[in-house]
Amino acid sequence: MIYSLKSFFPTLYIGRVFVRTVFEICLLVLLVEGLYLSERFISILKTIIDQPVGLANAVPLLIWTAPEVQLALPLAVLIATYRVVLQYRENREFIAFASGGQGPSAFLFFAGLIGLSALLCSMLISGEITPHAKFAFREKLNAVRYEALLAGSSPGQFLYFPDYTIYVWPTDGAAGRPIFVKQTRDDKSYRIMNAKQAGIIDESANGYLVIGVRGVTISDFPNESEGWTATDPKSVAKAAESFCTDCGSSPFNTAHADSLVKTLEIENLVPNKPRGVSLDEWTTMELLGWVSAPSRPTPDSAGIEAMRRFARALLCFIAPFLAWLTLTFTTQRSQVFALPLACAAVMVIDIGFSQIITHLSTSGAVLSLAILLAVTSGLLAALIAQIVARQQLLIFPALGRS
Repeated sequence: MIYSLKSFFPTLYIGRVFVRTVFEICLLVLLVEGLYLSERFISILKTIIDQPVGLANAVPLLIWTAPEVQLALPLAVLIATYRVVLQYRENREFIAFASGGQGPSAFLFFAGLIGLSALLCSMLISGEITPHAKFAFREKLNAVRYEALLAGSSPGQFLYFPDYTIYVWPTDGAAGRPIFVKQTRDDKSYRIMNAKQAGIIDESANGYLVIGVRGVTISDFPNESEGWTATDPKSVAKAAESFCTDCGSSPFNTAHADSLVKTLEIENLVPNKPRGVSLDEWTTMELLGWVSAPSRPTPDSAGIEAMRRFARALLCFIAPFLAWLTLTFTTQRSQVFALPLACAAVMVIDIGFSQIITHLSTSGAVLSLAILLAVTSGLLAALIAQIVARQQLLIFPALGRS
């Protein structure tokens, strides 16, 4: 009996290769994520150690940073596809595959199936998971700072808040600790406060702190690129003349107080703003206006941010085709550098997509999308043409067998 080419199409075989490739992709993503999180863990652990809070707070912070690895998925797709098809080629399975009359269409079908799955997965991660993870990270970090502020800062460490920088000087068991505070008041001035002693008088359960300080010196400086030049020298108090002896032509306002009691609302120091303060926390559907946005009005750059995410998804779609083409260049001599060069090509394409979107940001998202799709189509056409032209190199083993 003579079988037609359509009936010979190896659906079960392609399904087996697909499942194995997906399994390899998952393992490689875990490897890349593990390397990334091991580096992030150091900075997160330092943040936690600097605060008088439990080390268990580092675990959720580490979890919420996991989706931030942008190139993990396309590189995992490239490497996994390359490894799987290389092993099948060296096992001479493709020889039997081609001897039955099957052309490169099955190879291209497999690459397209992997690429489409990776594209949808990338859109899900960058469009839904990552924005919520970024917000959860910020919310958890604010909760840690809130807890540290209630417990009292560890001496000798800086505390950074949206408009404040606080440093508590270490002492040898003294009840009160000297404190330094820098407050950014607005875009024209900032305030420096030094106190010989500072302590929490009362901790209220409703989110207020009563702070008592002694030996206070408060100075206001112009905030023009941190240049200490007063815009109105006539408004400088007489106390500044006796206090600032070496300031020259850069006077500033200063005041002294023997004691000061201040009631602070902690939410003002550590504001827990809702999701959407930055476009990174917007989902793709919110960026495109398909669902209600977390804040109004919608920024003009919302469409460009959506295009950046779509460009990363297109990179995942291109990766398996690039892996098949890399296989045609893999021999005993080129085995060492074939895959690293393919990974470098993925990074170059990613940079190219970013440059296209950046330079066309003023032209609108529609034009950026059209050019992005045109460039992607051109790259895919070139890759497919080379795969078809070099299909004989996909069939026969090229690394030798022991």
